[in-house]
Amino acid sequence: MTARLIDTSALLYNVPGQGTVSRTCRTWALADGSTLSLVTELPTDRGMSITNAAEEVRAALEAKWGAACRIVEHYPWQGDEHYDEQTLTPAGTTRWRRLNAGELRAELGLGGDNARADAAGETE
Repeated sequence: MTARLIDTSALLYNVPGQGTVSRTCRTWALADGSTLSLVTELPTDRGMSITNAAEEVRAALEAKWGAACRIVEHYPWQGDEHYDEQTLTPAGTTRWRRLNAGELRAELGLGGDNARADAAGETE
């Protein structure tokens, strides 16, 4: 395993006009010394989505883990599970890049029959 889970908690981010929004967030320490935070968006979650609140999500995670933290949005939706990594352009604009689910799960040490639940933070 190349990564070590170091935190499982609710990510709280503030959205103007909505107040505080919460999403499940799991963070790993990676072999290169950086961190990766996997933020899960469920179809039943309330408040602004992690994609639409990308700046607020980034600000909350950078305050906790630093600017080198990789941010991956996880959508464990039945039939359309996917992972999108947020990146910043040199101009400071957010872009998204679809990740290969199998490669990400392997990097984080997730897998087997409970891969979806593991990635969503539903099991330990």
